[in-house]
Amino acid sequence: MLPRPKARPAFALVRIAVTTLFAVHVFLSAWLVATAEGTYTEGKPAPTSASSLIAIDKDQTAIDVRIERATSFFFYTLERDGGASVPVEQPPEQANQTTGDKEEQSASNNGDSASASQEERDWLELGRQTVTASLVMLVLSELLMLVPFRWRHHLRSLAFVFTLVSFSVLFPACYMLELSGGEGDDEGDNTATNTPGANIETVSFVHTNSSSDFRLIWLGVELKADFSGYDLGLVESENRTQVWQEVPEEGSQDAKSFIAFESTFDIQLGKNLDSLLVLPFMWFLLPAASVQKSKGIAKTEEEE
Repeated sequence: MLPRPKARPAFALVRIAVTTLFAVHVFLSAWLVATAEGTYTEGKPAPTSASSLIAIDKDQTAIDVRIERATSFFFYTLERDGGASVPVEQPPEQANQTTGDKEEQSASNNGDSASASQEERDWLELGRQTVTASLVMLVLSELLMLVPFRWRHHLRSLAFVFTLVSFSVLFPACYMLELSGGEGDDEGDNTATNTPGANIETVSFVHTNSSSDFRLIWLGVELKADFSGYDLGLVESENRTQVWQEVPEEGSQDAKSFIAFESTFDIQLGKNLDSLLVLPFMWFLLPAASVQKSKGIAKTEEEE
């Protein structure tokens, strides 16, 4: 193992400059990036694919959505019967309770919409303030190394850990709370209904198969999901009950309603965040003077 260099006064200026540079670099870059990609692999919508990119920085949330090879999907939406469904068995008491809940929610949605929107903005703003404060504390902790304070090394380490936790845990949690905090049950149902593929596991698709795979990636997580099933919106109305009860025979007209979809969703921290991991190595290569030496230098200057 290489010997650790001896502490020098000039090292303090280098550490402060590098720490400030990295903190500003991370502060100006994207803090959280989420991407989603989906492709129809079989069926009439194939080979349409869609992708979206969400990037969040200190000021704004940028969203970019793209749809490629959308001709087949366009004709699929024209041909499909959006009202096609199969009956869902539900107890009468639960049905009456659901109807009453929807009436109460619709009456209170107008009064709660403004406060819900404000709550969403507050969650994301809280996350931004936390990250900003952690970066400021990181720079101040390095400035504190100039003071002959006994616990200065521990405070710098705590500031470094708090910065990593703010980026990797607190800010993503605030973003998820911002997405879900202002949605009521009725609003969530409306959003799901208007989302492509939202009714896949309810009444519009039958004989469905789905699978998902979750894995960790560098500075984030990735989720892969596959889905397949028969779309009742592509089946003639007189044949829907039969398709609902049994799988259509291969090669039949009803078998053409089969659709398969693959999707990938990943959420990652900002790509520049890993530059902060260089700081502990810098602390080792450019060490600070011990507290006793710092006090000895201060006494010498006072005597002079």
